[in-house]
This record gives sequence, C-alpha cells and structure tokens, in this order.
Amino acid sequence: MASLELMEPAAAGLENTSVSAKRIVYLLPTSAPYHVAVLERLYQCIGEGFLVLSHRRPRLEVSRIALHMGVFPRRILNGPSFTLSRFHDDGLQTPLGLSLPPSLPFVLASLKPEVVIGTNFSIWTLVSVLMGYPTVVAWEGTHHTERTVSPWRMRLRRWIAARAKVFVVNGNLSRRYLMDAVGVPGDRILEGGMCPGLPPETARRGPRLPSPDEPITFLLVGRMILLKGVQHLLPALRLLRDRLGPEARFRLLLVGDGPERGRFLQMTHDLQLQDKVSFVKSVPPHQVWDYYAKAHVFVLPTLQDNWPLVVPEAMSMGLPVLLSKYAGSTPDLIREGENGYSFDPEDTPALAGYMEQYVKNPELILKHGNRAREIASPYNPDRVAQVFLKAVDKANE
Repeated sequence: MASLELMEPAAAGLENTSVSAKRIVYLLPTSAPYHVAVLERLYQCIGEGFLVLSHRRPRLEVSRIALHMGVFPRRILNGPSFTLSRFHDDGLQTPLGLSLPPSLPFVLASLKPEVVIGTNFSIWTLVSVLMGYPTVVAWEGTHHTERTVSPWRMRLRRWIAARAKVFVVNGNLSRRYLMDAVGVPGDRILEGGMCPGLPPETARRGPRLPSPDEPITFLLVGRMILLKGVQHLLPALRLLRDRLGPEARFRLLLVGDGPERGRFLQMTHDLQLQDKVSFVKSVPPHQVWDYYAKAHVFVLPTLQDNWPLVVPEAMSMGLPVLLSKYAGSTPDLIREGENGYSFDPEDTPALAGYMEQYVKNPELILKHGNRAREIASPYNPDRVAQVFLKAVDKANE
C-alpha cells in the first residue's frame, strides 16, 4: 500500500508524516458547522482520496446549513431518521437515534475504502465494522453523559469496540469511559479529536476591560434547555445582585433558542432580573463570534455535556470561563484560578462568588483571559487533523 504524504506540512505547522491509505471515508450521519474546519483540513492533507458520507436530515436546520459549508468532497445519502431518546433534553436518557440510508453499505462497497472513520457507536459505524473495513471511531461520551445507557447498548458497544482498530476521543474523561466501561485498551485511544471553528479574521480577539460606564457581561451560548443549567444560573445572578446592590455593573447575555426559553424568561421576571438579563435567539455560526467579542466572561452551568465547543471558542477569544463540573471538557480546559473556575451548578453561593470576583476585580478578566487563549491554542483544526491521520495510520498497521 502506497504512502500518502501530508500536503503543506510546514505551512500548517504539522509534522511531516504519512498516511498509509489512499481512500479514507468519513461517516458523518449528522453534520454540524463545527465539523467543517477539521474536514477541510483533512481534505487538504489527504487529497482526492478523502470523502465524507453524510445524511440529509431536513428537520435539523443546523444540519442543513452544514451540508453546504466547505469545499471537501461529500456524498449526501437519503433515508429515514428517528429520534428515540424522548427525554434526552431532561438528562433522563442517553441520546439514541437511528439514521438509516439503505444505500450506505452499497456506497461503501463501491468506494472500497482502506480506512473508515465512524462517529460514535452509530449504525453507520456498525455497518463499517460488519463489512470488515479497518475502522477508526470518533467518540465523545463520558461516564456522566453515558450513565443511562441500557445493558443491550453496552453489549453492542463492547462488541464494536473489540473489532474497531482505533478510537479518537475529545479528552481525558472520554478516554476513561472507553477504558473503564467499554474495555478499550489505552494504546488504542488517541486524544484530541475535537476543536472549535476558526473565528473570522476581522474578529477582535483577546480579553478586554469594561469601559467606565459599561457593565461586565457574562455570556452563555447554548440551547435553551434544562440541561444547560440556566435555571441554576439565574438564582446565582440574583444572589450576586443582592450581595453587591442593584447599582452593581454587571449583566447576563443568553444567546440561543429552545423549548425552555419561555420558562427562563418567566424566571427572569420572577427574580426581578429584567434589568440584568438579555435574551438573544439563535444566531448563524459566523455571527456568534460578535457576541464573544462583546462579552467579558463566559459561563456554562451545564448539567450534562460531552465536550461543549462553545467553551474553547470563548477561550480562543480571550474570555475567562466559569464551567460546570459536569462538562466533559472541564479537566482538559480549566486551570483553577488561572483561566477561570469549575463549579457545581446547584451550588448557588459558589457560582455567585466566582462571578463576584470578576465584578469586584475586573483586572482578573485580563489575566484569566490571556491564560485562556494560551490553553485553547492547541485545540485547532491542524492538531485534530494530525490526530486523525495518526489514527488512520495506526488502523493500517
């Protein structure tokens, strides 16, 4: 099998390595804008031997947008999809959905891939393993996010894991889950499989102090669902106002939409926080950077998240981060007291106390924001592409 050299390794800052495959197929049942930068980089590195297979899912607007982003080669398959985890947004079930394009096995057979990259333990990944292709699995979950997995799903995961060649995970907690719960040997797991998209060249980057008449802005970007923890953030904001007085200069900006938006609006009214909280509905991916640039501190009181990309996005823009201990990225991205703090979302006084530090000591925004940019800098498309290329090479051994 001929070796394929990386394109432009010096310009990208990548190692001058090789990928022992000519045909690499990336299975992506659900596209999202955050996938695009890495897929673009993989295409640049691999060339015409790279192809993404994705699924047309008309009910998901974000997926429809992503299907038309980037220039990497892709083939979009048609077929039904079903969402079976009715209570996922309440944290009562681990996500379970079926994406069933009947043409998938026939398309794979016609492509004759030398390595397939599958996403999680999906049916698409299962098809690749059953067809005997060397399979790399990109995995995102942690012990916390997968705590409700049923026994039959766990047996299936172990069956797939025993036959997949390599796993690429987001961070340490995902690695621990695969080793402890699924039985994957540590030498078959590579870390570094996810990164945020790149901000526009015109975006202002770096921390900034508020002007004399400007309130310190705490920002949350995410779906308005219970699992994001806004119902815990709002009481902490009320406690902060009670401690500092109604004239204290701070505010909360919530960017996103979802089924609980009305509930959170009502909570804001009940807590008499109308002058401190602003809601903005979902914005296109290229516009979210404007809100990072206007904010001072990012806060995410999530009750369940694999590796939320809004966190390294905010950090790359120079925002300190207050991050829930239930985010899978907390051990990877938070250095306590250096770039922010981790917290228990249900500990209202602790969260209010961390927010108070930034309101009373604005200079921390500069110190923690600069450190946040340093920590986030390795999480970029070049690094993630390199990890996947190493995984592909390992799958061919």
